[in-house]
Amino acid sequence: MTGIESLGTFIIAAIIVVITPGIDTIMVLTRSISLGKKAGLYSALGVSLGLIVHTLAATFGLSLILAQSALAFSIVKYLGAAYLFYLGYKSLTAKTTQTEIKSIEVKNTKNRKLFFTALLSDILNPKIAIFFLAFLPQFVKSSEINNPAPYLLLGFIIFIITLIWCSFLALMRSNVATLFNKNKNAESRLNKMTGIVFILLGLKVAFTKR
Repeated sequence: MTGIESLGTFIIAAIIVVITPGIDTIMVLTRSISLGKKAGLYSALGVSLGLIVHTLAATFGLSLILAQSALAFSIVKYLGAAYLFYLGYKSLTAKTTQTEIKSIEVKNTKNRKLFFTALLSDILNPKIAIFFLAFLPQFVKSSEINNPAPYLLLGFIIFIITLIWCSFLALMRSNVATLFNKNKNAESRLNKMTGIVFILLGLKVAFTKR
């Protein structure tokens, strides 16, 4: 695919990252259990669209910076590699504190408000912003590093994966929550898998040449 390299690897890595339990997972599940499927779906859409904002920021920020010089490319490359190594280490060494997914008392909030709070929660999360800055450039061909199109396409793929996963969580809320609560090792295994993926990506980044 023009401008993108290792698309299959990117999709696998993105799926692992998206399905690893985090704030978005907890938000969608608890809202769908407490307020119903529709509330969960609105939250899923808000969380997913927040990633489009991060994609646009990474796209038009990075493509402009990286086009300027080889030095800028090297700085972003090694910072990205270091950050991915850090994420991998944190995931591998994380102590699993099993979070119980359950119904919470929530006032009957309008779905529009649920959507916007989920959207803002994702947009204002600095960890996601940094992750996109480190993650997306590693799958863009060096010859296309200043072309916005590959970044936008990669970001759109993550958006679709996230929307599908979070919508699934909203629709299957009780079943997923029960499975999540019963399987005490699921979170630990996903963290280990994610850690390995991040470290491998970090190695790929470190040895990428312009």
